[in-house]
Amino acid sequence: MKFANILKKHKNIIFSASLLALVFGCASTPEVKVADGVVEESLKNITGITTQDVEKVSAKENFGLDDLYILAVERTERIALKNEATEQALAQKDKAFAGFMPTLSYVFNKFYSIPGHTQQPSIVDNYKTYKAIQSGDPLSLLPSSSSGSSLPPTVGAGSRLLLSIPLSAGLSSYQDYRASKSLAEQRRLEAKHEAGRMYLEIAQAYFNFLQLEESVKISQESYELNQDALQERKRMYSVGRIMRSDLLNSETSLSNAEAILADAKFQLEQVRITLATMVGYDKPIAVAAFTSPLEPIPTGMEPEEYLAKRYDVLSANQSVKVADAQKDKAWVGFAPTIALNNYYSFPYPGTTHSKDVTAQLQITMPLTPFSQMADLKAADSAKKQAKLTASQTRRTATQEIRNAFESFKNSQKILEIYQKAFFSARETSQSQATGYRSGRNSRIEAISAKIAMLNAEVTYRKMLHQHSLNRIALSVAIGELPHLPGEKKQE
Repeated sequence: MKFANILKKHKNIIFSASLLALVFGCASTPEVKVADGVVEESLKNITGITTQDVEKVSAKENFGLDDLYILAVERTERIALKNEATEQALAQKDKAFAGFMPTLSYVFNKFYSIPGHTQQPSIVDNYKTYKAIQSGDPLSLLPSSSSGSSLPPTVGAGSRLLLSIPLSAGLSSYQDYRASKSLAEQRRLEAKHEAGRMYLEIAQAYFNFLQLEESVKISQESYELNQDALQERKRMYSVGRIMRSDLLNSETSLSNAEAILADAKFQLEQVRITLATMVGYDKPIAVAAFTSPLEPIPTGMEPEEYLAKRYDVLSANQSVKVADAQKDKAWVGFAPTIALNNYYSFPYPGTTHSKDVTAQLQITMPLTPFSQMADLKAADSAKKQAKLTASQTRRTATQEIRNAFESFKNSQKILEIYQKAFFSARETSQSQATGYRSGRNSRIEAISAKIAMLNAEVTYRKMLHQHSLNRIALSVAIGELPHLPGEKKQE
């Protein structure tokens, strides 16, 4: 009952403290929801995509490459997951900042005697009791103030407020703040790098879809031409103008054309499903043709000069700063911990109320810093690891940029060769068709020339899409795409 009365007296203080803790503890950023048509501010800061962009794209029936990227940002969890990692790092920074501030706590102590554990009086105690009764002085049994120790007011029974002021903990909190600040920046850069990787993966699926879509169209036409060629050879075989082996070769060509068509249709549907899944679309997706002109590649710069725009390299540099702060924190662990604790006691039944504030200076000095030595060793190794990772990331990024340049230049050369081959095959087909109409060539020759032209067109179209993809990959590698906040082009 006494405990209940004490809580009732100080319920306002307890309620106020709880309310403050609830308000500051529950403060957080809005939850990122996917496929709700809204781009949260945190995602906008990472990708540059706005809710208006999503609304414009959602009204379309066919989606281009940038449209698919916008859908993926809003409809999938990929960037949202990276964003939450950034929010967690920011929360750690707030926690580190709170380490500089004094803490106010409510403390309640009450002592209980354990039945069966009361110490039995000794012979000397019994003798003192006997003498006190004989002399008629029972007050002599009470302990004197100088003969024993009493509990300090900081640990005695009752309720009190504790205001703890950290005097040396600020050193450790400062290192935590440094580490958390760099970690938040690292996570933000990782999210931007992830946006670029997602854009590139969508581009790969997008151009693969376009290539297969054209392949199905051309393969269908080639299959129909092979059917016509087979019918013509059957007619020629029936009149004895060709051998049976020629007829069998035509049947083989038709079967191959049919298999190629069926495989192209299957792959197209698989890529359609994959692309819809990548962008979070829940129904069959329709893709628009790629009509954007390819920009000329930048010249006059070495691959290493593009690293300043690589978010993975910048992120790796931030990880070194995080490890450096953690190592400095490990050194702080060898220093003594100094704090000033201030107690104000509330009235307690049966005790005299004191309005004084008791101050306690607490100094803790580690005499066996084995744990601190292990922490320092681990932090030193983590810093070395971060430097090695940053160096490896720079080398990998440099090689990726160099490969992207070489792949684009190589595809450009090969594309020109395939373009010449396609134009030659088209001219041959047109010449054979003209000769057939004038009676100089046979129908088989005209059909065969057109099939050869279609095969050359498939190869040319495939390389054309690959060349466009290589330009996109180069733009991603050097940090041109996607256009993120700060780099997003003004329409």
